Amino acid sequence: MNISFYTGASGMIAQQEGMNIYSHNIANVNTVGYKSLRPSFADCLYTVQRATEPEWQTGHGQYVMKTDYMWEQGMFTMTEQGLDFAIPNDNFFMVLDERGRTYLTREGAFQMTHIEDHWELVNGRGEFVLDNEGNHITIPFRTGYDTRLNDEVVNSTDYDPELGANGRDIPTQTVNEYTSTEVDYETLMERIGLYEVDNNWGLDQNEDNHFAVTPRSGAARPAPAEDRELIREALEMSTVDLASEMVHLIETQRSYQLSARVVTTSDEMMNTANNLR
Repeated sequence: MNISFYTGASGMIAQQEGMNIYSHNIANVNTVGYKSLRPSFADCLYTVQRATEPEWQTGHGQYVMKTDYMWEQGMFTMTEQGLDFAIPNDNFFMVLDERGRTYLTREGAFQMTHIEDHWELVNGRGEFVLDNEGNHITIPFRTGYDTRLNDEVVNSTDYDPELGANGRDIPTQTVNEYTSTEVDYETLMERIGLYEVDNNWGLDQNEDNHFAVTPRSGAARPAPAEDRELIREALEMSTVDLASEMVHLIETQRSYQLSARVVTTSDEMMNTANNLR
């Protein structure tokens, strides 16, 4: 068996898989909450060429042993959008998809959707954002007041129940309470659930910026986080470093070319040996 031929072929396969991973990182450079991936390569099994010389061992190429994602804090970008949230620590949001499955995510670009007679918090794919008890989050709105003072109506969301706007006692006023169209962001931030796991590196990274819990990450269900810190009107960007990814991409391309050259040379040598008379 021509070992060099199969060794070069295994190197081409491994480097192609590595190139797939690096190109995937580059494609997601602007994906909110994305964690870049890193392939880990390992050499294949070794064989002893001669029983009389056990020190003479030959390897058989390489393969992608596993893929890790680089767990680090991404940079924050300020968006001036009231429903954008970023987590300045290792916690996660939890979302519920259309099939009833829950996932963790770092993407905090949320929206509102109208459900029957109220509004609920969802992400860009329409998945429901959950609170710390695993329930849907109803969007809270600020309460407004129509306060009549001397036949003049004053609309306000900061009505003082103890003292009127003109300093007179409340009984001399007529107050009508109504729900405004302004979102109560402070209350909303308190309702958004934040979750943590024992080992972030044990999570599986899925499509749509989802992370799935595994036995390596700890408990079967993430626990509500003790540190409830959120940044509003901000998003966490991906952890992809374009300069590093381009360097890895070039290295992988060169390694692929050399492995292909090994396959070609080995094939030519085999043809030469077969054509000897």
